[in-house]
Amino acid sequence: MSHPFPTAPEPSTQASCPRHPGIEATGICQRCGNFICDTCRRRGRDGRSYCEPCLSKALPALASRTDRFWAHLVDSAIVFVPTLLFLVIPIITARSFRAGEGEEQDLDIFLPLSLFFAFVVPVTLQLVVMARTGQSLGKRWRGIRVVRMNGQPISLVRLALLRNLLPVWLSQVTCVFGLIDTFFIFRDDHRCLHDHLADTQVIKVESDEPLRPY
Repeated sequence: MSHPFPTAPEPSTQASCPRHPGIEATGICQRCGNFICDTCRRRGRDGRSYCEPCLSKALPALASRTDRFWAHLVDSAIVFVPTLLFLVIPIITARSFRAGEGEEQDLDIFLPLSLFFAFVVPVTLQLVVMARTGQSLGKRWRGIRVVRMNGQPISLVRLALLRNLLPVWLSQVTCVFGLIDTFFIFRDDHRCLHDHLADTQVIKVESDEPLRPY
């Protein structure tokens, strides 16, 4: 005897891709939230999956190699020019005037102190500005900014240790790190080796407003 009510087919619990209804979805776009199949899936440089229309909208444009070069040049000058001046001027003065023994002792104290402050003050200024806005003075001039790969602001610890001190130490130890670090900029993602170490990227921005409320 047949059942009085025909059995309805089980509803499918698997979503399909809106652009390809006959294909099973394998993920979700991290920007619009739509289901996407393997054909539509695009992997962003942040490691997330996007549909093709959202890929260019979700991720800001990368900073150009030219902008990064000029920003680095300005930032280097801000740090090293004062250091060089405070190192050279006292030496020239001492040689010109042939100071007495007591004045030479004063110079021995003044020179390390002046050199210390000439280096520490610009570096501290750059770190404070970078921690607040993601932009050094050179990067602010060029309209570019350092952020994490997920788009979040970079922390001061990560900025100081992983993006600056660690590369400097590796350059001193290996001698070739600096050269390899520079050549990495010619990859498609425009990320230097120190960017990979710190999980950062440099992007174009329209504003130099702080990334944090303080």
